[in-house]
Amino acid sequence: MKLLVLALCLPLIACSQSRGVGNDTGLFGSDNSTAMTPGARAVQIGEGGPTFNACATVGRVVNLSPGGETYLPVRAAPFVEADELVQLSNDARIYVCTRSIDQRWQGVVVPPSDAPDTDCGVLAPVESPRNYTGPCKSGWVSSAFVRLTSG
Repeated sequence: MKLLVLALCLPLIACSQSRGVGNDTGLFGSDNSTAMTPGARAVQIGEGGPTFNACATVGRVVNLSPGGETYLPVRAAPFVEADELVQLSNDARIYVCTRSIDQRWQGVVVPPSDAPDTDCGVLAPVESPRNYTGPCKSGWVSSAFVRLTSG
């Protein structure tokens, strides 16, 4: 009997006019003039555990071409639509700390261009994974433009 009642209620629920929740609000029949943006996502350090450096790998920016990409943007989140924070040139040194789930983005810490050997506080272990909070800039870059190096 409960199954019959449920089967009769489903069409009513599906046809009811309800307000959206979260990002669904305003998708149908309202002014959608404000574009959605991905916001920001902090770079995580310490994912290797307390016996490894906070950022396990050093990388270099590669594959920029004068006819195409002239710089590599460091973004606030692992999305093309995210705000651009920094611009990196070919061969810029970066610390690779994490990756996006789909492996297309690297979470990096960027030493200052005038002091590329600065450790940025990521060359020593941290007790547990956490958001990177400085002193250097951090963000997300496309994995296609990063070559992992030994230093």
